[in-house]
Amino acid sequence: MVNLWKVNLSPEAKKRLQKIPNPDRRRILTALDALYTGPSGDIKPLKGRVEWRLRVGGWRVLLLIDENTATIRVVSIDSRGDVYK
Repeated sequence: MVNLWKVNLSPEAKKRLQKIPNPDRRRILTALDALYTGPSGDIKPLKGRVEWRLRVGGWRVLLLIDENTATIRVVSIDSRGDVYK
């Protein structure tokens, strides 16, 4: 049996997700659903920061990954050019 991870969205991430156009929102939600089996996809650690980034087309999802508690927290979601500011 596969251990499921907990995926939590911050209030800011939930609010931003609702403002994203529908086709892109669906792609992001599909990528987030895949995280329940653990960190997967195009995920890389950010240099000089504690967050990791998940790339979904032109969008970036910033994550905090806690392997001890099998928890992934979605910190923010934004376009590629704005997310790191």
